[in-house]
Amino acid sequence: MIRTGYLRWEIEVEDTRSAVDRDAREIVFLARPSYRRVVVRGRAHQEAVERFVRGEAGYGELLRRARSDRAETELTIPDVGPRRFRYSESDRAERLRYWMEKVQREASAFAHEVVRVASGFPQLVIANPSVRAGYARLVEAEIHRVIEGRSQPAATNQNEPMRVDVSADLTGVPELVAAELVRDVVEPKEFAEFCTYDRVTITHGGLHYRIPRRTHGLIEVWDAQTLRGVARLCVVFQDPGMPPSDEVVMKYLLAKHNPDLLWQLGVRFTAPTGRFDGAPPRRMGWSPRS
Repeated sequence: MIRTGYLRWEIEVEDTRSAVDRDAREIVFLARPSYRRVVVRGRAHQEAVERFVRGEAGYGELLRRARSDRAETELTIPDVGPRRFRYSESDRAERLRYWMEKVQREASAFAHEVVRVASGFPQLVIANPSVRAGYARLVEAEIHRVIEGRSQPAATNQNEPMRVDVSADLTGVPELVAAELVRDVVEPKEFAEFCTYDRVTITHGGLHYRIPRRTHGLIEVWDAQTLRGVARLCVVFQDPGMPPSDEVVMKYLLAKHNPDLLWQLGVRFTAPTGRFDGAPPRRMGWSPRS
């Protein structure tokens, strides 16, 4: 058995005489799923997480999906193969190295075919190309283990489904961890704004500081009395891979406890236009990660 993401495969390799050529033999590759049926739960939550990380949805939508996602989706996993490789018996007897290289190429091609079929279920297999290439190498290694007799395939379970909760593996997503840190740091009213509008606004020293959840997002500063824009501040931290919600926390703490340092670190741009209000930010005309 070998895994590609959540999917498990039983690999079979059979070397038989060809039915159409008496001087040839065939190696038959077949991959069967360990479980024919897979029941997936938390798919809607997973999609909400992906939208949140891309900046296309707020944290409030993610929380609503997490509370309401009770639906289950049943998937039927097909066999991969059989893939037949015909070879001449004389090649195996007289040109062993040449024959082995051909078998290795066929095994590698079949391994990539298994991963390609598995990738047809994106909720069960990671989309990263390098990870999928690693899966193909693992499948190829399992094929050789089966050929050498060091691994025996088990029967496919046709009756009971395998159950997968994809939301269980999302707790380690950096942006989700950072968003939970926002919950712990800010006031409940400010966290409600973060969930609804993807930003946090605080008042300090007669100024409103509006901090967006965007990488290198500009902090809008407004006069608390006149409600007119004062400036926009760009604060860039040294860690280029910092999640946007972590930036919110850092800027929030600076604006609340040390605004003078915030003004020293920030590059000042022109003031925001219009008057300060509680309306949601316009999502037209800017990229969530610009």
